[in-house]
Amino acid sequence: MSKSIADQLLGLGLADKKQVQKDKAMKRKQDKQARKHKNESEDEAKVAAEKARKEKAEKDRQLNLQRQKAAEEKAILAQVRQMVDRAKVDCGNGEVRFNFADRFDNKVKAVYVTEQIQADLAKGRLAIATVDEKFFVVTRQVADKIAERSEASILFIADTRKADEPDEDDPYKDFVIPDDLMW
Repeated sequence: MSKSIADQLLGLGLADKKQVQKDKAMKRKQDKQARKHKNESEDEAKVAAEKARKEKAEKDRQLNLQRQKAAEEKAILAQVRQMVDRAKVDCGNGEVRFNFADRFDNKVKAVYVTEQIQADLAKGRLAIATVDEKFFVVTRQVADKIAERSEASILFIADTRKADEPDEDDPYKDFVIPDDLMW
């Protein structure tokens, strides 16, 4: 068996015992440092991988929430569509134009209804709902149920409380507007 280099140098007298021990200690320190740095780099890789996994999980969770919200909105719209289809009031060949202010885009819009439907709309017994950008006349009870699900689907409900009680500061409170006034 061959001798180690340290033993050979000791045998030749080129190195002494202290020098050999010093070299062994230095080698052990270098090996220990190498193992420590290797563990630190492995730890850094593990930390980076864990961070990336958490970020991906959060992103997936947000995406799932968006999908779930979209599905809920779609289900609500389907419920509203079904309620309107069941409860819409047949306007027949309405010849009377009923104007109303769309509360979402502040534009005056119109539907053609009969005189009786116009009177009921003005008194708040009927309401106007929208589904797929079409207008439908529905009863007040159905409109309240639709509003619970989707506030944006109800465009017009006459506020009868405001018409019954004139404001104290209103200079025209003594002048009553007739119910049959057309505008």
